[in-house]
Amino acid sequence: MTISFEPSSNVRRNSRLILGASIILAIIFVINALISGYLLRRNTTDDRADQLSTLTLILAEHTSQIIFAANTVLNSIDDVVYAEKIDDEKSYRKYASNKNQFELLKEKTKSNSILDVTTFVANDGKVLNFSRSYPAPEINLADRDYFIYLKNHNDLETFYSAPVQNKGNGKWVFYLARRVNGAHDEFLGIILVGVSVEVFSSLYERLGANLGDGAAITLYRQDKTLLTRWPLVENLIGRVNTNSLIEQSLGAAADGNGVIFTSKTGFTRQNTSPVERMISYRKVTGYPFIVGAVVPETLYLANWYKNATGGLIATILSIIILFIGTYFLLRTYRRNAENQYRAHHDVLTRLPNRTLFSDRLSYSLANCKRNQTKLALLFIDLDNLKTINDVYGHLVGDAVLMQVAERIRTCLRDSDTVARLGGDEFIVLLPGVGDEKNALMVAEKIRSTLMVPITADGISVSTSASIGVALYPDHGLNESDLMNNADMAMYEAKSRGRNAIEIFGEKVVQAVFKDIS
Repeated sequence: MTISFEPSSNVRRNSRLILGASIILAIIFVINALISGYLLRRNTTDDRADQLSTLTLILAEHTSQIIFAANTVLNSIDDVVYAEKIDDEKSYRKYASNKNQFELLKEKTKSNSILDVTTFVANDGKVLNFSRSYPAPEINLADRDYFIYLKNHNDLETFYSAPVQNKGNGKWVFYLARRVNGAHDEFLGIILVGVSVEVFSSLYERLGANLGDGAAITLYRQDKTLLTRWPLVENLIGRVNTNSLIEQSLGAAADGNGVIFTSKTGFTRQNTSPVERMISYRKVTGYPFIVGAVVPETLYLANWYKNATGGLIATILSIIILFIGTYFLLRTYRRNAENQYRAHHDVLTRLPNRTLFSDRLSYSLANCKRNQTKLALLFIDLDNLKTINDVYGHLVGDAVLMQVAERIRTCLRDSDTVARLGGDEFIVLLPGVGDEKNALMVAEKIRSTLMVPITADGISVSTSASIGVALYPDHGLNESDLMNNADMAMYEAKSRGRNAIEIFGEKVVQAVFKDIS
């Protein structure tokens, strides 16, 4: 179950501002073309060089977004494996070979069209499970560069492989690989996410179609190994570009737009006559890749022979490039806003998580110290969630948790905060609570509300809560002490028979020391 992200008013407003600015800029382009038509007679080569430089910047950002999406899938699989707390090779093989993991891999692969396959690999190179079929066929990947590197290096970062022909279907794929470690950092195996060279090429085709016949878009690994290109030439995939044009273009980008002109024999023109062409390469921010675009002279000089029509075409291309950049900017902005939301909220209940709650508690403590006021923490633990899960299943248990979260919210003021710490534990922040009596009144309201039977998935279940209370500054002067003391009070309430409220104090401390002794 995932959080349904709905953009806030700030996100919507900023998106409209970005789009509005892009539209205004596009209108300026049109007006400029109509009023200053004579400027279209300027050197077409310079215009196209600037366009090519802009395009490679957009391509670099586009590529970054694609690799980010593939990395997100790899991270999500890695997170699932990490959550299982696998300690040794036997446990990893058993877990990775399970049909449930096949379903997981299949689902992750379908989530992004750029992905060809996702795979669990054992520490001997054997494919334990992959997204195409179950059980996995007898395939061994011990000879692959990613396997050799990750086996011999305790590197938990993503390894980006050279492209290979997939042993499953023969298609060209390059892999994002992640090492899986055991409890003592021993090598257990690898998680693979395969990116389709062919699909990647088709994505470049959408951006490169406006360049014209004879142009090309390429993607290299940092060591100049060709990963993919448009138009796709399969016999070049995986080969290393040994000429110096990439370095020259990257060097030119430091002082200018990065575009160079050459008639030297190129990587893809080994057996043809040299052609004068325009080249631009850019490094992909955050990833070990280089993206480039090549345009032959027959294309970049074609518009030089045109007058007003050529200027109009240049303006249209500029507007297209502008809106492509705007599209990726808006998508990146929304994705960052969504990631920010997800990083601070519980997936199931949409309540603030521990991180966001800690920020609010720190802020409230600062206010209390400045204004000499009090706040209270209520540590809430459901008494029988495990029984509900065991008897009725986790779907009912999740429905109960969501209703519990909503009920707690209804008991609080707008200035209060309730967060889910995990499992069946919730915590409530009551700034400006006044005194113990007020805190206990809120706790009692929550306890009473949670005792009302809950209908979850057509089933009526009853639950209750043990609540521990701690106040600032009576029971702690900092975040850690307050949370620990509220937690101790909650456990004392639970030990007294559950469905109870306990405020931190000498009795709680004595009970804790008695339990320890």
